[in-house]
Order: sequence, then C-alpha cells, then structure tokens
Amino acid sequence: MKKIIAVILLTIGFGSTTFGCHSKPTEYVWKEMTSSAAYPQGYNYPVFVMNGNMFALQKSGWISDDGKNWAKTDLPESGLNSAYQKYVQFNGAIYALGAMQGNYLDFKISTKISRTRDGKTWKTVAEKSNLPTRVFYGAVVFKDKIWLVGGFDGKRYYNDVWNSADGINWRRIAEKTAWSPRNTAVIVFKNKLLLMGGGVIDGEKNSNPNSGNEFWTSEDGVNWTQTEKNPKKKRGGTPIVFDDKLWFVGANRNDGNFGSAVLVSDDGESWRELSAPWSPRGGTAVWIFDNKLFMTGGKFSHTENGEIKFVYSNDVWAMSRKTE
Repeated sequence: MKKIIAVILLTIGFGSTTFGCHSKPTEYVWKEMTSSAAYPQGYNYPVFVMNGNMFALQKSGWISDDGKNWAKTDLPESGLNSAYQKYVQFNGAIYALGAMQGNYLDFKISTKISRTRDGKTWKTVAEKSNLPTRVFYGAVVFKDKIWLVGGFDGKRYYNDVWNSADGINWRRIAEKTAWSPRNTAVIVFKNKLLLMGGGVIDGEKNSNPNSGNEFWTSEDGVNWTQTEKNPKKKRGGTPIVFDDKLWFVGANRNDGNFGSAVLVSDDGESWRELSAPWSPRGGTAVWIFDNKLFMTGGKFSHTENGEIKFVYSNDVWAMSRKTE
C-alpha cells in the first residue's frame, strides 16, 4: 500500500528573505520508494538518468525504472573512486574521469578516461590524458564542456579551472581564481557556475578558514563573484537543482550538527531549513527523474558509549510537488 510519509512547505518567491510574505507556498511531499534497495548500503556515489532509466554506480551498475526495483547490470567497476573523484554525464554517456589507488593520505591517480553508453560496459576512450591528477575537485558540465575546479594533488590545493570538450584533452583556462585554493564542489545554477564552500582536509592548516561558508559564481570560469559574504553557517548536503531552486539534501549528518535535513534557496543567497522523514545522513546521491527529486544512500555517525558508530543507508525516497 502506498503511503505518504511527510509534506514539506516552502515559498517560491525568488529572492524572498521571509519565505512567505509575498508568495504562495509550494507544498512538496516525500515518499519512500523502498526501505532497502538491491544495491549495497553506502555513500558518496552518484545516480544518473540514462536511456530512460535510473542508473546507480554503487560498486557496479544498478538500473531501475521506478526507484523501488533495482537490477544489477554487467558493468564492472571502473577504477574510479567516487569518494575522491567524479563521474559526469556528457554527450549521452557517463564518463569516469580517471582511476585511483589508495586514499587521500597516499594515492596514485590514473588519467585513463572511460565511458559507458549502455550501463553494461566501459569503453576506454583514452589510456592517458592530461586530466589533472588530483582528488576532491568539483566537476560539472557547462556550455558543452566538462569543467573541473580546485582539488588536491597530495601536496597542495588548487584554485584553478580546467575544461574539456571531449573528456580527454583538458585546458586550464584560469591558473588562479579569486577564491582560495581548496577542495570544493560546483554546480550549474541560473545559467552560471556556482562554487559552493570547500576547504582543506581536516587537521590541515587552512589559509582561508571561512572558505566553507563561501559561494562564488562565474559565467566563464575565469571571472568569479562572491555572492554570500557573511553566511551564518556552512551548507551541508548534496547539491542539486530542482523546480528552479537550489537544494542541499542530507544536511543533518554528525550527531545532529545540522538541524535540518534539507536546505533550499530560490536564489542561492536566502535559505530555508526543512525537515524530512528519512534518517539523518550526509553523502547522499540525488537526481531528478519523472519530475521528482530522488535521494538514496548516505552515512550517519553518532557517539555510542564513547565510540563513534557509523550507519549506512540504501533506502530510496522521492520528493515531488503535492497535487490537489
């Protein structure tokens, strides 16, 4: 039996700081599609929409047309570590930008570029490329190119910007940008690149302690403007654009350090904190399918008897506009 789990209210009004005084609220509803998908519990992996289906890259390939029933494909692991590197969807294929051995303390990066169009096989399009050999970078598709920003190469952090028209040949278009060197994330919002927060590995010296609170936008990847200069706190969660709004999903990770499950903004500057019916988590996978925002996976840590415990998820939820 289908069951509506929770309803979320927010205001559509663009740029409104009061979220409700000038606009009629839009109602959204979360619905649990499955409490346990067929793929393993985990976090920091992506889900794409390809060939009319949802496609999760969690250890291997998993496909679904409804978010509830998932079938494993023949796709082997690509060698990319999605906790450190990025997959991107580009020109009808999913690209694996490199491969990796080790972890952030000691790693080796391969510049091999692979892609899949069917979710069953990887095709190596370049054994070697001039892909920057780093981790914790931001990557996004913008203006018919793949863009890569910032990151860490094992010795230093970067504030440069690269792009590629084919995923193989990379060109650095900005060696040093206005934002400080950092690990970061980037998304396209309102037809601009939006760089969100970032910083350095925990415990390392940070030349810009406020970097985690900063938002920067750019129309060309070279010239950047800081949009939030005095935000109240860091933005947690996985970013996605849905219903012409910017969402951060899974913002309540460690022992409730974030008071909300979701953050939402019409303009990337004024924010509303929202609750959700699913358990606390970060490192979620989010995607858009059939006019709904889907969420799965994630990791939550809490302290139990003086020890840190980790909880991993593989439930699937979908959020949509509430219909009358």
